[in-house]
Amino acid sequence: MGLLSNRISRDELCPGDHIYAHRHGHAYSHHGIFVGEDRVIHFNSTNGPKSVPTSSSSSTEPPCGKCGHDPKTNGGGLLRTCIDCFLKDHHLHRFEYGVSRSHFILKLKGTCSTEDCDPNETAVSRATENFNNGEGFGVYQLRDNNCEHFACYCKTGRRVSEQTTSKTTMFVSFFHSKSS
Repeated sequence: MGLLSNRISRDELCPGDHIYAHRHGHAYSHHGIFVGEDRVIHFNSTNGPKSVPTSSSSSTEPPCGKCGHDPKTNGGGLLRTCIDCFLKDHHLHRFEYGVSRSHFILKLKGTCSTEDCDPNETAVSRATENFNNGEGFGVYQLRDNNCEHFACYCKTGRRVSEQTTSKTTMFVSFFHSKSS
């Protein structure tokens, strides 16, 4: 993967990969764990509407023919869907672990980590156990318990979200400078 992009093709995927797709013009990324057989376990908001219409969906669209996912009825919480439902017509990217500090500083937050990760089998096991345990991954909270926290937990055993940390830091810095 390059310095500018972590974009990959589907044939490069391995079970246990931490994947993501940019949303809303790179404003944020949606993260999940590829568990094999065209399936991704990912954590969606449990608050608000169950689905957010995209350019490729409408309120009358039937459930997915590949995985059966129906965003009108089961759009929130910990989900196991096909890659197409996860991507929602966006590009596929693989999160990088163990990158150098300089690489980390140059990259868009939420795309890589300087930390090493556990083996892919461990990530699949953690994702599957959370999906099957009936409790999911808890209540979705944008800053403290989101899809990136889930995917990083599956890969490292730690709940981390660089994109929310960096956005919170920027938000606090902006408003702190305005009040000074």
